[in-house]
Order: sequence, then C-alpha cells, then structure tokens
Amino acid sequence: MIPEEPSFTFPGIFFNQENSLRPKRSKEEQILIWIGVIAQLVRTRNNQILHGTDLPYPQFVLLLHFCHDPEREWTVSSLARAFQRKQPGITKTVRQLLDRGFLRSRPDRTDARVKNLRVTARGIRARDAAMVALAPTLADDFGNWKRSEISELHRLVERLKEHLDEQRAGSTGP
Repeated sequence: MIPEEPSFTFPGIFFNQENSLRPKRSKEEQILIWIGVIAQLVRTRNNQILHGTDLPYPQFVLLLHFCHDPEREWTVSSLARAFQRKQPGITKTVRQLLDRGFLRSRPDRTDARVKNLRVTARGIRARDAAMVALAPTLADDFGNWKRSEISELHRLVERLKEHLDEQRAGSTGP
C-alpha cells in the first residue's frame, strides 16, 4: 500500500510530494556554491570586457598573479602548482606573455633547463590598462557598499583563502 503523502528524511534532505527532493543546504554549503557562482559570473564578464582589449583574460589572470609581487620570480612548475593546472596550459600562456614582452625569462642559477620568470614594466602597464577597463564594473559592484562592509568581506574572504591555501599545500597538484 502506498501512503497518500509520502515523506521521509535523509541527513540534510527532506522529501514530500510538494517539494520533491530539496536539499537543506547549510550556510557553509551555500557560501561555497555562491563563491563558485560569483567566480563564474566575474570570469565571464571580465572575459567579455577584456575581449575588446589587447589582453585576453587568461593572460590578464597570469599578469595579476605576477603583479601581486613584481619582484618575485616564478617557474612554469611553480605557476602550475599555484594555479592547480597542468604545465602545458601554463606554458602556452607564459609563452604568449614572453612574446609580448610582459614577462622576462632568465635561466636558473642551479639548473639552466629551468627558466625563472618575472613581470616586466610593460607587463605591469598592460595589467594596469586592463584594470582601467574593468574599473567601471568594480565601481558598479561595490558602489553602494560601505567601506566597513568591504573591509569585513575582504577580511573574511582572505581568511577562507588562507585556509584553502593551507589545505592545498599538502596536495600533489592537479
């Protein structure tokens, strides 16, 4: 015999005929879902904006990384680990940035096969020009926010990023 209105629960899931299967998401799960959605929305929008410039989005992302600490040198291997991507994809983008004069390369002191990469002044200017193109979207996104709200969001997102970076440190990569 089938009950008239079946309902049952599993951990985190409640089912009845009105709502079918509807997960009850924790705030933590919602946050991670929203971060993924935000990342996709921002990536798509920035890609569209930068499409009209001389700096494609993948090159922009790598330049952002280099410009965070312009004095630091990176290898393709260290970039692949940082971005959790395979080396061929990173190598292709690095080659494009080198060809454009946005990065410079020098042989490693201990292993000439390894190339140390660093952003050039031209690369910093290209990143700056891209940021100018993206500035209106930042103003639109955060224009109605109080400085205290932005500071609090920054603090919390940085805390999560630091935790995720620490968790990643033990992984072997992509």
